[in-house]
Amino acid sequence: MKNKHKKFKINKGIKPFRIDGFSYKNTNNYSQHITLKNNQIVISGKHSTLSALKNADRKLFYLISTPEHHMFWSKELEDLEIKIDIKIKEKDALDEINNFKPHQNIILVTEPLERISLDEFLIKKQTQLTNPIRIILLDQVTDPQNVGAIIRSAHAFKMDGLALSQRNSPLETAAMSKASSGAIEKLEIIELSNMAREIKKLQQSNFTVYGLAHGGPGDVFDLENETGNIAVIVGSEGKGLRRLTRDKVDKLITIPINEESESLNVSNAASITMLQLQKKIIKN
Repeated sequence: MKNKHKKFKINKGIKPFRIDGFSYKNTNNYSQHITLKNNQIVISGKHSTLSALKNADRKLFYLISTPEHHMFWSKELEDLEIKIDIKIKEKDALDEINNFKPHQNIILVTEPLERISLDEFLIKKQTQLTNPIRIILLDQVTDPQNVGAIIRSAHAFKMDGLALSQRNSPLETAAMSKASSGAIEKLEIIELSNMAREIKKLQQSNFTVYGLAHGGPGDVFDLENETGNIAVIVGSEGKGLRRLTRDKVDKLITIPINEESESLNVSNAASITMLQLQKKIIKN
């Protein structure tokens, strides 16, 4: 795979480097050792970094690794025919850059993935797929790790895309990428400008739209028998679906759980729902 970037070089100095103009809304991955430009984020960890490097749609800037591990990453870049710089820093610098979270001695500075509109997604999928289209929509799910975990499950269960609200949803972060275990590089991510309008648009495009809600009259087990285009909406942590969303969907469904249990984590609930919906597709 060829990725057209400048020829990579190894920076053997371990002095802190700076990039002017940090203005990215997410300030999680900031330290005295690095200042990100407004179009830059960091990805950390071996699996997440390798997945990002293999994604031809990723705009890559440079890698940061330790003196003990930079040769491994030089070889990976060479094998992938990717030409970007490798900055060498001590482990404590990587710790600080990554907000003192696990990084496996590798950090990638990259541009966030571009999210597509629902119109773009529908045009693309309706011309590509012969199977019914299956997508999951997140109604103001705000925790990056929950979003990342749902992305991971959506890819595992062969969903065609995942949609996030333009407002009140997290930007791409290292935590989201890590929680997705690289699946964020492989799944179509859609940005919704207005949930109510987008639900109507899906319904006009021959989708049945389900809302996952505690106490809904329908049952999640009913999804196994669906044969057409399906969109499932999952609500925010704690609050669930917003009232307007509940009013717009075709049917509300619930996951039967122990009456003594208060609720399921949103990522667990989404996984159960997607598995039930995709049982037949996964088997085939």
